[in-house]
Amino acid sequence: MITRSVSLIVEQFELDGDVIVTVERMAAVMAQVGVAGDPRQRAYELQRDGWLGKLRTRGAWEFLPGARGGAYGSGDRFIEFRAQHAVDPGWGGVLAMESAASVLGLAQRIPEQEVVALGAGTLFPKALAGQWRYVRVDMPAEAIADVNGLRSWSFDGLLVGIATRPSAYRDAAGLAQWIETSAEGFDEVIIKRLLSGAPDTVRQRAAYVLLLMGREDSARWVLEDVPPQVSAWFGPRQPGGRYDPLTKVNDTLLAPYLGAGGGA
Repeated sequence: MITRSVSLIVEQFELDGDVIVTVERMAAVMAQVGVAGDPRQRAYELQRDGWLGKLRTRGAWEFLPGARGGAYGSGDRFIEFRAQHAVDPGWGGVLAMESAASVLGLAQRIPEQEVVALGAGTLFPKALAGQWRYVRVDMPAEAIADVNGLRSWSFDGLLVGIATRPSAYRDAAGLAQWIETSAEGFDEVIIKRLLSGAPDTVRQRAAYVLLLMGREDSARWVLEDVPPQVSAWFGPRQPGGRYDPLTKVNDTLLAPYLGAGGGA
């Protein structure tokens, strides 16, 4: 049994499909249904009664709707990420690397640690420490997509992000599996804009990625102005070459752009 005032709040959360409840959201709903009191205190009461689940993010809770038949969390692995955006809509964190590949339907496995991209000056929240790691890569708005309510690198942003920080993509085997089957998923015009002004080494690594996707024409225009002496490192150093042995490089196309080591 719950009181009428509580039932009105819960009903509104149910009707609106709330996933994350912040103090501000609680205050707004209380005002909407005509319930007085301290919204933070009301949130603690709803948490005690099993309607709100505790999160690591301060000032945010997970709403536990009655349809679950009890105080059970959703199991959403991005729940703290959602909570960060809920309590601070201006926070610039974006799903990146393996996490972006997962939500975009490319990667076939869930990463051991979720990955968030942060621009310069954007803080890494304490609530994400442990289960999350971050990379300092700033992407423009056209490289960001909304995937099921999550801010994520788009496919174009993911390709450029991998070329920018290849060592930050920690599932090389998984990358080799999906990269060769995704030739139609990117926009050449957007990628060219994203690479405009990028260092030559980044553009060379982007060309490798495009070659793996079978897009030799795209690789050629990415390399148009790259000086022949430029040599970029792609992947861990391995016996017999500097590039990851899973990476199939078109040496005929890129030979003029490789260093004496024969890899990039």
